[in-house]
Amino acid sequence: MRFRFLLGAFALGLAPATAIAQATVITGRITAEDRGALSDVAVSIPELGLGAVTRDDGRYSITIPGARVTGQPVTLTARRIGYRVQSVRITLTPGTMTQDIALPANPLQLGEVVVTGAGTTSTVERLGNVRNVVSPDLIKKANEPNLVQALAGKAPNVQISQTAGDPGANSRIQIRGLRTLNGNVEPLFIIDGVPVTNYTFSSTNFNPIDAGGTGVGGQDVGGEFEGTSAPNRMIDINSDDIENVEILKGAAAAAIYGARAANGVILITTKHGHGGVTRYQLRSSYSNDEVTRDYPLQTSFSQGRFNVSALPCESIGKSACTRSWGPRLAAGTPVYDHSTEAFRNGHIADNTLTVSGGTERTTFFLSGGSMRNQGVFVGPNNYFDRSTVRLNATHKLTEGLQLGGNFSYAAISLSAATTSTDCSSAFSVRRPSSTTKSFSIRYPAYTDRIDCRTPV
Repeated sequence: MRFRFLLGAFALGLAPATAIAQATVITGRITAEDRGALSDVAVSIPELGLGAVTRDDGRYSITIPGARVTGQPVTLTARRIGYRVQSVRITLTPGTMTQDIALPANPLQLGEVVVTGAGTTSTVERLGNVRNVVSPDLIKKANEPNLVQALAGKAPNVQISQTAGDPGANSRIQIRGLRTLNGNVEPLFIIDGVPVTNYTFSSTNFNPIDAGGTGVGGQDVGGEFEGTSAPNRMIDINSDDIENVEILKGAAAAAIYGARAANGVILITTKHGHGGVTRYQLRSSYSNDEVTRDYPLQTSFSQGRFNVSALPCESIGKSACTRSWGPRLAAGTPVYDHSTEAFRNGHIADNTLTVSGGTERTTFFLSGGSMRNQGVFVGPNNYFDRSTVRLNATHKLTEGLQLGGNFSYAAISLSAATTSTDCSSAFSVRRPSSTTKSFSIRYPAYTDRIDCRTPV
């Protein structure tokens, strides 16, 4: 009887301790007044140094250890670029708590703290230059391998041009029009506070004048017109790693970053981890590229010019063999079209895995991406592959001292196409022909020989 009494007293004494040690879980959903659920919203409790990031459905979860729950009031803050910061006072109690927050839109983005340069910050209304913010959601929806190309149409007075349609082709960006005829017009890129150049050059200047171009009308320096379109350096960045993109225009940007910012500044902030539960995210996308328009071919005249036949065509160096305005073809003459033999359906496969999280003192963001872009030209030499790894981490040593580091790695494999051919200036045989001469296509993406008489 005494043993039972002692056991019951022990259980009653343990119950309050168990209740006190019970953890608190705060859950809820973050929505916007104009678009429903919001993802990638930073929800935090500044007093405890804890937080979380909302999922695609706008839901979040923050777990607080029971030892830190004493029934005290705390502030729950929700923050996202493009929306006003909302804070709610709640009283912590053991168990599960639900708190939903609606964020109002902030179209003028007043009150937001932005990085201006050299590690300094300022509010938006105090900036002396025009600033445009590009949402990371719009960059993801663009589904472009090149970050610069993904910015097309996202901000006023920003012109994006792509030099070619090849995988990994160079994209150029100009802010407020052309400022020089022969100088560099690229703005300065700042990635997490580090200046990065986006300048590139074509490989045409390294090509010798070869026999394939010499002696052909209009192609006396054909070798120098057969270069590739080198990719710009911003193609090294995985779009899934971007937290925010800001475009600074005007001469005031040069006052912050120096002479290199004379053409404007593009500030890129990558994602960082937040204290709380470790979060895993996998994003995969797949798209097809298809040639939807062929060059129209005339089938009424034979090879030659000025109504004079070019036959016989002993070599590609004979100028008349490259023209399509010889005598009119007789009715029933077979014609040939190889314009579609050089193309196939291309594809882009992009996969990114991210892991983020941390504690109240240490945060981390780790991502790994792999992209495969197969071009539309037949052959093994028309592709662009990119593998990226990024690690952003911070550690708070004391209340006034915090260490942080960003590490990024990109491995690129590219096989680009040149810009001329032997059989014609547009890669395909575009003329009817009765010659039996076979010409070798000097296009890296197509290594087979094409008989210019093969019927359609």
